Amino acid sequence: MFFQPHIQEQEVPCQRLAPAFDGLSILHLSDLHITRWTQQLARWHSLLAKIQPHVLVITGDLGHRSWRWKESFINLQRLLEPLTPPLGTFFILGNHDSAKLGPALAQTTDSAGHPRILLKNQAAFFSASRKKISVELPDETSDSRSAAPVSSKTPRLALIGLHQHRRIDTDIPSAMRHVRPADFKLMLLHYPDLVHPAIAAGADVCLAGHTHGGQICWPDGKPLFRQDTLDPNQCTGMHRINGAWMIVNRGLGVAGLRVRLFCPPEALLLTLRSTKP
Repeated sequence: MFFQPHIQEQEVPCQRLAPAFDGLSILHLSDLHITRWTQQLARWHSLLAKIQPHVLVITGDLGHRSWRWKESFINLQRLLEPLTPPLGTFFILGNHDSAKLGPALAQTTDSAGHPRILLKNQAAFFSASRKKISVELPDETSDSRSAAPVSSKTPRLALIGLHQHRRIDTDIPSAMRHVRPADFKLMLLHYPDLVHPAIAAGADVCLAGHTHGGQICWPDGKPLFRQDTLDPNQCTGMHRINGAWMIVNRGLGVAGLRVRLFCPPEALLLTLRSTKP
C-alpha cells in the first residue's frame, strides 16, 4: 500500500524540563532502511526541506544491508541534505546498520557546518544560559564527573544515546557517567522494550524505533507481528510509563516484506514543553 510522506507534530509536556528549553523542537527520524535512492525518498526529501528543527535525532537502522553501506551512506546524506539543525544531528545505530556507516556519517557535517554525532553509550549536553543554548560533548577519556559539576545552576538537557547495534552493546551506566541528577534526560533507544531500564536510570523521555509500528497491521492499526516484548499497542505512538514518556516512531522504511499495510511511515516533529507539576 502506498502512503504519502507525513510529518507528525506532537507537543511533549515535561514537568522536569527547565523553562529555558520550552519550545525546543526535535525532528525524530528512525528506521530509514536506505540503500538505493527511490521516488519515495525524493518525496521525503522535499517534505523535510520545509521544516527546520533545533535538533535532529535518528534512532537507528539508517541503512538496510550492511554490505551495501557505502550506497546507504551516499543516499542517507542526500536525504538529510535539506536539514541544518543549529544544535546538531545526533544518532545511534540499529540492528540493520553496518558498523562502518555510523563512523562515516559522523565524519560529515550538514551544509551549514553543524556536526553529525554518533552517540555510543554517551551523552551530549545542552546548556541554557542568557537565552542561548549551547552544546557540550564531555571528554570521553575521563570516567569522572568533573565535567558536570553538581553545584552548577545552569539548566541542562542530557541527550543520551544508547549503543544498540546489538542488544548486548547497551551500557546504560556508561552512557550516564557524565549525567547529573538535575539534568533533564532525553534518551535515544533503538529497541523500545529497553524503556523500563532506561526509565529506572532516570530517563524523562525515551525516543525509540525498531518496530515500524508493526509495518503490516490490521485495519484498526494493531500489528500482525510483534517486533519486541512490549504490548502490541505500544509499538507506535506516545505512552506514559512510570511518569516518563516513551515515543515510538513508525519509521520511514521497511524491512523483511518490502510493504506497509495500514501502517503509514512517519517522521516526528516533537516540541518540548515545560509544565508545572
